[in-house]
Amino acid sequence: MRTRVVYQSTTGNTKKVAEAIASAAGCVAEPVSTATVSEPADMLFLGAAIHGGDVDPSIKTFIEGLDPALVKEVTVFSTGFEQDKEKAVGIMKGLVAQRGIAVTDKCYFCRGRFLLFNRRHPDDEDLAGAAEFARSILTG
Repeated sequence: MRTRVVYQSTTGNTKKVAEAIASAAGCVAEPVSTATVSEPADMLFLGAAIHGGDVDPSIKTFIEGLDPALVKEVTVFSTGFEQDKEKAVGIMKGLVAQRGIAVTDKCYFCRGRFLLFNRRHPDDEDLAGAAEFARSILTG
């Protein structure tokens, strides 16, 4: 299965999760700032978090540029505050669906450090969970 992992990370939390997912999937995690999808991908893991009430514009631009003929399916993941989980996931899922690309129902979320909150997250357990999540998506 041709798998890609693309993420946007402001604080480093989503990058850590992306790297755990990529390791489990046998590929490299790519920052959205340098990622392009010019070859077919069976599964694209896409990650971002909420900052200032929305996902970063770079993720939106990346999604808008996805070619449904090249990307078969997308699975989203996020980090942050528990109350932001559905917002980040929902925004990304909605934008991907608008492109006519299949989106898996499942997503991965873990708490992420920000200022004095969630100071030890993502931790080893969170990262192991992200890797297991990726394996479960890829094996069906």
